[in-house]
Amino acid sequence: MKGSPKISVKQVVSAVIRNLGIQDAAREFHNFVEWAFEAEKKIGSSITFDKKITTLTVTDKKTLLPDDYLNLIEIVNGDGGAYDDTRCYISGGYLNIDLENTTIDLHYEAISTDNEGYPTISADHEDAIASYIMYKYKGREYYNQKLPRYVYQDLKQEWSYQCAQARGKDNMPTKQQWRNISRYWNSLRPYTEDVTKRKLF
Repeated sequence: MKGSPKISVKQVVSAVIRNLGIQDAAREFHNFVEWAFEAEKKIGSSITFDKKITTLTVTDKKTLLPDDYLNLIEIVNGDGGAYDDTRCYISGGYLNIDLENTTIDLHYEAISTDNEGYPTISADHEDAIASYIMYKYKGREYYNQKLPRYVYQDLKQEWSYQCAQARGKDNMPTKQQWRNISRYWNSLRPYTEDVTKRKLF
C-alpha cells in the first residue's frame, strides 16, 4: 500500500503533551486522542484509513459490523453484483439490509490499531496531527482571553499548512503511477510530426 509506515497515535499525543509541558497528562490524554482522529478525518486523503473486505452472514435482514468498521465503501452480494447501499442502514453496530439468510462481501474503511488498542496513523501525518492538537488545546486559552489572537492565528495557519502538506503527499502519484500516466499521455499524441518544421503561413 502506498504511504509511510503506521505509528501509534499514543506516540504523537505523548510528544505533544511533553512539548507543551502539560502536567496533568491523564486529564488531557483522551481529548488529544479524539482530536487526532478529527485531524485524520480532516486530512481525508485516499490512504488516511485502511481499506478492508470481509465476508458477513446476513440473518433476519441484519449482520454485525466488524469492530474496526468506519465507513462503507461497497457491498457485494452473493452473486457478485454490487448492492444498492441506499437500501440499507446502520444502527447499534449492525448493518440492516434488505436481504435474507445469505452472505455479502463488505468493502469498508477501517481504523487500524496498535497492540494496546490505540489507533495508528500514517507517520507522514504526525506533524499535521500534532499541529491540530496544539491548535485545539490552545484554542481554549484563546476563547478564555488568555492567549493573544496572533498566536492562535499562527497555530491555525500551521495546522492548515501541515494538513495540506499531508494530503498532498498522500495524493501524489507514485513513480509507477507517473510512468503509467506518461505512457498514456504519450499515447494520446495524434501525430509525431516535428511541429518546428511546419509552416505557420
